Amino acid sequence: MSEDLTAPEHLEKAREIIWEAVDMLEEAQRVLFKAGDCYVGQVWGDGVRAILDITEEMSELAGDITAVHIEIGKLSKRDKARD
Repeated sequence: MSEDLTAPEHLEKAREIIWEAVDMLEEAQRVLFKAGDCYVGQVWGDGVRAILDITEEMSELAGDITAVHIEIGKLSKRDKARD
């Protein structure tokens, strides 16, 4: 990241990175659900419950990250209003 960016440009870059993180978490959840399907079809063990617990935690994390994304957007809008 370039040091000669303005504060709003840094905020926008942070929002982009955060949005990419949410996308990656969602993709990881889809993969974990596939793993859960495999546990049901192949293993029938505690893995299914563990995967459900992990994906639930990931959903909460994705919600928290989305909230951060929104707050950065609000900050950026507030700063633009000052100009």
